[in-house]
Amino acid sequence: MDMKNKSTIAGVVLAGLATGAAAWYLFGTSNGKEVCSKLMNSVKDLSDSVAEKANGTIDHLSSRINNVSDRVMA
Repeated sequence: MDMKNKSTIAGVVLAGLATGAAAWYLFGTSNGKEVCSKLMNSVKDLSDSVAEKANGTIDHLSSRINNVSDRVMA
């Protein structure tokens, strides 16, 4: 096995350990559960905000299209 393969394996093992440690912290500790809950609430708030802005933009564009269409038909 050459050095490149050993380095790749070591990198994958370290990434796996880091992922496992993060998962344990987020789901296995009360502090982590609180952080996870706050994070999920923030993601939901952001998602709601983006959806609200998108709907507003769609309504605005639809109104503009209707105005242009009315002018063309007149």
